[in-house]
Amino acid sequence: MKEQLLSPIPAACARTQAEIQADPLALSAEASAHVARCTACFETQVAWLAQQDAEAQAPAGYFERLPDRILGKLPARPHRQHSRYALWALAAGLLMAAGAGGFLAGRANRTPVVEASLAQPVPAQTAQDLHENFVDTPFQEGEDDYVQLADLNHEQAKRLVERVRGKAARP
Repeated sequence: MKEQLLSPIPAACARTQAEIQADPLALSAEASAHVARCTACFETQVAWLAQQDAEAQAPAGYFERLPDRILGKLPARPHRQHSRYALWALAAGLLMAAGAGGFLAGRANRTPVVEASLAQPVPAQTAQDLHENFVDTPFQEGEDDYVQLADLNHEQAKRLVERVRGKAARP
């Protein structure tokens, strides 16, 4: 009696497991009914059958109930809410499409600020027009005196040539 109080296994399971250890295939009617109701005893019978040397078949319905038993032993996973992310992605896509559509519609209907026009032909310039555009600068040291020779009249050109020849004659 002390053994029954200390044992964590119920008495019906202990009797059924003793019969399973003796012969897992030849169970009494009471033990067979208990194995049909008790999952622990059913798994014990299958384990003993797997350990026997003789080829033995698994009890009827073992493989059909195996996936449910395995899933029942696994810890529960929290359900992920993919629909929330999909909803946010859909909303973001719609906002981007509306923004791009509005931007492109505004650009298509905008009147141009500057209109293109053909370049106006430039009239031919005379030598005097070109002369007016250039600024006369005085002679400076190191500047070539001959650069402005074309702009001088005949008398000024003569004086310039004499002045240059005078510089060349001096040592």
